[in-house]
Amino acid sequence: MRKTKRVMQGLLILLSICLLIVAAGVIYQEFKPMVVKAVTMEAGSPMASVKEFLLDKKNNGSFITELNELDLNRPGEYEIRIKVKNKIHTSSLEVIDTTAPKATVVNQMALKGDEIKADAFVTDVVDATEVKIYFKEEPDVTNPGAQEVGIVLEDTSQNITELKAMLTVLDVKNNIQVEAGSLINIIPADFINEGNYNVTFLSDLTKLDTSKPTVHEIQMEVNGRVLTSNIEVIDTTPPIGKTVDLEIWKDEKVEAYSFMSQINDVSTVNISYKETPDFTHLGTQEVTILLTDEYQNISEVTANLMIKEDTQAPVFTGIRDKTVYEGETVSYKKGINVSDNKDKDISYKVDSSKVNLKKPGTYQVTYSATDSSGNKAIETATITVNEFIVTEEMVFDLADSILAKITNNNMTKLEKAWEIFRWVKGHVGYTGSSDKSSWLKEAYRGMSKGLGDCFTYYAVAEALLTRAGIDNMRVTRVGGRTQHFWNLVNYGEGWYHFDTCPTKDKFRAFMLTDAEVEAYTKSRGNKYYNFDKSLYPATPDEKVNWP
Repeated sequence: MRKTKRVMQGLLILLSICLLIVAAGVIYQEFKPMVVKAVTMEAGSPMASVKEFLLDKKNNGSFITELNELDLNRPGEYEIRIKVKNKIHTSSLEVIDTTAPKATVVNQMALKGDEIKADAFVTDVVDATEVKIYFKEEPDVTNPGAQEVGIVLEDTSQNITELKAMLTVLDVKNNIQVEAGSLINIIPADFINEGNYNVTFLSDLTKLDTSKPTVHEIQMEVNGRVLTSNIEVIDTTPPIGKTVDLEIWKDEKVEAYSFMSQINDVSTVNISYKETPDFTHLGTQEVTILLTDEYQNISEVTANLMIKEDTQAPVFTGIRDKTVYEGETVSYKKGINVSDNKDKDISYKVDSSKVNLKKPGTYQVTYSATDSSGNKAIETATITVNEFIVTEEMVFDLADSILAKITNNNMTKLEKAWEIFRWVKGHVGYTGSSDKSSWLKEAYRGMSKGLGDCFTYYAVAEALLTRAGIDNMRVTRVGGRTQHFWNLVNYGEGWYHFDTCPTKDKFRAFMLTDAEVEAYTKSRGNKYYNFDKSLYPATPDEKVNWP
């Protein structure tokens, strides 16, 4: 009995234990953890899935926490509530930042003395957090040229990335020189020592005058700044010249510029000898010519100078023998020319002192010319003066031809006398000489040649008056310093004075009375119309009324 009791007690104890175990299992199943304590993720990463928070991946769960309210780019610990099997469990989301920032390097250029910031050297910065950008060491912007720059990128979790970039410090030139006479071929980059920088001209360089040295002030924009620089036009190019060889005569002198056929330079060029040639030395010598422009650029050119001696006399052309009639004149220089191998303009002399044109005969005239070198040329010609025989028939035939042109049968003698007076005064020129041995010769000469003196005027008038049927006679001056001749004319109303010879006061001596010529003589003087009245008929007292 006691044994059965002990067995029963044992069974009861065992049953109790089993019940306790079952109860404990039920309790555990009810309250065991369903989510992990924490999930860790990198800042900036996508949100972890709910499975990553479950201990049993076979379970299903859902986020209760509003994920949109979480800043997954900011490191920290965030409470995450998850529903599993209708119960809400709590886990933690730990956002950590262990990734250093990333960026693309941008090399930079700066003007000398410019202020430049570190963030200018990077672009496309990538990081989950804010990134601070700074220089590892401040660059030297006072030293033109290229230098390596250390750029530090540090996020809020103190993750650091170090990058290297290149900084080119530009020294903008304040002066660029161009050669005078050349085209301006300057580009903005020419004002930078090296590199390719953003430079823009604000001034129009095409309007700058580069023909002569000067300084042009220009403006340009560099890195957003307006700067002033100069373009200096300079002349460093010596003149360029072409020469020609020259020939001159001994003792002539020639200036240095005479050797130059062409000179090219942007400024005025002074031309001079390096050494003055010897202008007395016969033969060929080389001369050196200095071309010096306004800016003292000098070039030397050479040429040959040939010095020769003149031994050739001048040469006459056109000299020939001539035949004239007595009383005629000779133009000794007509058709005569003289030339010289050296002198361009040379004169000559004519010696006609042995020629007597009033006397028939054979005479010699001499031509002479001497050039500047003393070479003399002498040539002679023969002048033959023949006796000129004039007949009355010759004179009257010539007079008749003249009267036919100036008179007609309907005219009175006074009218004809007036036309004769006008013709003689208009067709005979005063020369101051005549052959007074024959009135016929002078009448012929006056009518044919139109030359003579007072005797010629008288003779021409006599021939014309006579052939016109008008009585006339010669009147000769008595006294006075020279001879004078005129006509006394009777046109049917008595004798009147008729003088066609010109006077300096243009006195009209047509049909004058004795009283009129006497009055003129008193006013003129020199016994102008003084004559022996006993030899000539007296004139009427009445004046001729003629316009």
